[in-house]
Amino acid sequence: MSDAAKPKRLSQNAKLAVDLGPLAVFFIAYFMGERVAGLLSAVTGRALSIPEGQEMFVALGAFLPAFAVAFAYSVWKERRIAPMLLVNGVIVGVLGTITLVLQNKTFFYMKPTVLYAFFALALGGGLVAGRNFLKVLFDGAFQLPDEAWRTLTIRYAGFFGILAIANEIAWRYLTRECDLAGGGECAGEAVWVNLKLFGFTAASLLFTALQAPFLSKHMKEADASSGA
Repeated sequence: MSDAAKPKRLSQNAKLAVDLGPLAVFFIAYFMGERVAGLLSAVTGRALSIPEGQEMFVALGAFLPAFAVAFAYSVWKERRIAPMLLVNGVIVGVLGTITLVLQNKTFFYMKPTVLYAFFALALGGGLVAGRNFLKVLFDGAFQLPDEAWRTLTIRYAGFFGILAIANEIAWRYLTRECDLAGGGECAGEAVWVNLKLFGFTAASLLFTALQAPFLSKHMKEADASSGA
């Protein structure tokens, strides 16, 4: 494939901005929203504040436009829609919008469950159907023998399944005494937000790092096979 025919890729810094930028916006709006409102009050001369229990709605209202900008930038820069970004964008857009329209946090709490369960079922179902969707999700990042792809797919399907179950247990337990449709204050909400932003992200990074020896071994096999 000529250089002109190869799909364009985001630089490492740009990819980090696309992946983590919207999450940073959500974090700032959720945990520092009152401070931001105070600064805006000082600048505009109008009293602005975030009512108790509305932090998630405010953060989500800031996150969705930030995600849309990151999505549009990725598509514009790469001249295509990355598969992982597309799936995430559809689920985030639908459940996030429903959360804001209905003012019911349940749908946003379920977002990681739906996302991880989708990946687990898609990967597992693909193997049963004789197709390997992990290649599509990794979007040509590296080359592996078919058997190595199968093993890696089984690992990722299991991992995503565990994350889906973990999120479902976590949000239901942490919000068991909360009125999710009423928008009132919820003591376990901040714990879940931290789990979502940092816990699941750290778990994903750790799991990916643990696959490095396996990838390195089989990438060398693929290179040797292609050079034979």
